[in-house]
Amino acid sequence: MAPHANTLLSAARSAVDAMPPARHHAAWRELIDDMAHAASQIHRIRSEPTVHPEPEASRVRHLQLWPYILAWAERSFIISELAEQHRPAVQALSSEEQQLWTDRAQAAWRRGDLDADDVWYSADNELITVAHLVEHGEPTVVVLAGELGSGQMRVLGHYDTLNEAVQASPPAVPAGVLNPNFAPFAPQPPAAEVSVAKLVRQVDEARHTGDVSMALLDAVDTSGRSRGPLPRLTELLDRAASFADALETKQGQRSAARLSVLARQLGALREEIESVAEGLGAGVLPPHRTPRPLFHLSPLPRTPAPPGLTGPAAPPPPGAARRR
Repeated sequence: MAPHANTLLSAARSAVDAMPPARHHAAWRELIDDMAHAASQIHRIRSEPTVHPEPEASRVRHLQLWPYILAWAERSFIISELAEQHRPAVQALSSEEQQLWTDRAQAAWRRGDLDADDVWYSADNELITVAHLVEHGEPTVVVLAGELGSGQMRVLGHYDTLNEAVQASPPAVPAGVLNPNFAPFAPQPPAAEVSVAKLVRQVDEARHTGDVSMALLDAVDTSGRSRGPLPRLTELLDRAASFADALETKQGQRSAARLSVLARQLGALREEIESVAEGLGAGVLPPHRTPRPLFHLSPLPRTPAPPGLTGPAAPPPPGAARRR
């Protein structure tokens, strides 16, 4: 991408300048400047002579380049999606046709026949959805503006194929991130938590209640890096609730509320499991629960009875296997 970086950056800048004002434009411009700095540093490092012999020179150059290449890997979606804003506008529907299709879309939504395929924000800060509208078993691809099911939802166009609909739609601006310190390629600390599979195996191998109790307590452990799978699941639900709430839609708020309730229920479940684990007491499995033999061998040969003491032959023990 290095030879094309300046072209992309210029296209991204001009796209932001052409948009209606929005509060996030200042942050986008800062990111464009940040990526421009990274691109200039990549060009400088690649072009300046090195004082080290190979292969040391390549190693040093790679270490110098890495932070700037990583920045482009993590943030370039901002630049590329802004650069794609330069798309000719598509002729809008007439007001009558738009109202007709909007009424059909609202009716389809109420009966559950409006299936969203993709969603994004436009440069006008409107939520755009491409969806399949099904009537009498026949689907039509529609492009909608506004939150699905809301009173502001309206149809921008209807098309035969999904590709046609996407090409005719207002182009997507870069989607937001949940955490502003977004760093998907940052090294992750080694995970120390115990897996569910390991805990299940611990119970399978247990003979005393102490082993089962420890497996249950490990599953709900909340201390430090060794947190168990249930607290991790609670953390996942809490994080997903934050994401759903950050969508700033009614459906997102409803989902966030449900996820928060589930997270609280898991908290109560954790306390119950901890209580059960501590209440198992001292116990051991009864001895009649014997393991199965690993090898099925034929019984030892019988010793012949003395003459005159012969009687009916005893039947072989049940289930005895025979060597073939």
